Amino acid sequence: MKNSKKFAVLAGITIAAGAVMGGPAIAAKAPAPVACAAEPGIDAKTIKVAVVMPRTGPVAPFYVAFDSGVQLRVDQENSKGGIFGRKIVLTTYDDQSNGQLQPAVGAKAIGADGNWGMIIASGAETMFPTLKADNVPVVGPANTNPFGTDRNAFGASGAPAFTVASTAGAEKLKAAGAKKIAVINGVSASSNASGNSAWASLPLAGLEQTLRIADAPAGAFDATSIALRIKQEGVDGILFTAVTDTGISVLQALKNQNYAVKAVSLPGATDPAVLKQVGNLFEGVYSSSTSTPLTVNKPAIRTFVNAMQARGVNPYLFFPASGYISADLMVKGLKLAGKCPTREGFISNTRKITNFNGGGLIPAPISFAPGLTPNGDPAKCAWFMQVKNSQAIADPGPTCGKLFDVKSGKLV
Repeated sequence: MKNSKKFAVLAGITIAAGAVMGGPAIAAKAPAPVACAAEPGIDAKTIKVAVVMPRTGPVAPFYVAFDSGVQLRVDQENSKGGIFGRKIVLTTYDDQSNGQLQPAVGAKAIGADGNWGMIIASGAETMFPTLKADNVPVVGPANTNPFGTDRNAFGASGAPAFTVASTAGAEKLKAAGAKKIAVINGVSASSNASGNSAWASLPLAGLEQTLRIADAPAGAFDATSIALRIKQEGVDGILFTAVTDTGISVLQALKNQNYAVKAVSLPGATDPAVLKQVGNLFEGVYSSSTSTPLTVNKPAIRTFVNAMQARGVNPYLFFPASGYISADLMVKGLKLAGKCPTREGFISNTRKITNFNGGGLIPAPISFAPGLTPNGDPAKCAWFMQVKNSQAIADPGPTCGKLFDVKSGKLV
């Protein structure tokens, strides 16, 4: 993708202040207009933001309604008048989580269509070098490496757990009685990086690295061969860093082999719609997400759930809450950038945030200041839910692990 300096569409910005009338006899002089320098994607009334996600392709079902969560948070802010009088205008783009396609999507979103910033949920990262070169603010789930390295990229749930990670997932399997663990991830770069982190965490939690499968297909497939390998190795715990449908295929194959494990952690396994679909297949399975479990009785959680349901969107899918949290960070950063927002103003001020809570949806505050990674620390804790009698039951509180360097395997 060509450098997006060639993409940029600049618009002059002038904010006209309304006249203020004094007493009945004397009219007060109108204050002088506030003149803002030209900034890509911003005019006197709007701020254009791109939403990039896989709406089609093999992993698209896992990301369903991410954009709905984004839209809800933006609508809430726009209904209050926007950011210093400017409404956020969203346009959604489909990158299929495909690294070959993504540069063209980025070129259109930031170049041809002139968006100021980006909210992204995707496992691909091929457009990030250009976004970094042009200082484009990017927020989203921390599921690619640039969220831990690029100054302009902000992982709304903390820095990605690819170079520094937590043992929380492994600690949960250990507490459930598992000892010999299989880590199963998909073929995407982000899924594999998460798998690497999970694999490295096992010895630190006192668990055995028994089986690593790093190329599980996304979606439904015949997982008999994987089930046989799990059975032959005597695996008693599985940690998935793959889409939910991959887990369904593997667990169904294990059921067909009459082989049970003691503990399973699988993203998205606690969505009520999925539980209805799979029957008792997920009984005992754990799952966690970037947000506090949506069954926890907190005002912010109730507001989010009720608002999504009022829009006809299932809030219990894996990604709507992540979209809401990401949009909340975009809103917060724009407010910090001031009445004449610039990309640099957003980035430099948001990088100072040390207590982001995602509108009340994140279990523990997130810091974006340089720390264990250039972009802050990864989340140390995860709040798990477990399927019991086909219902997702939240733990009393989050499970917190130790932070460690993935490459060396040493605690930090």
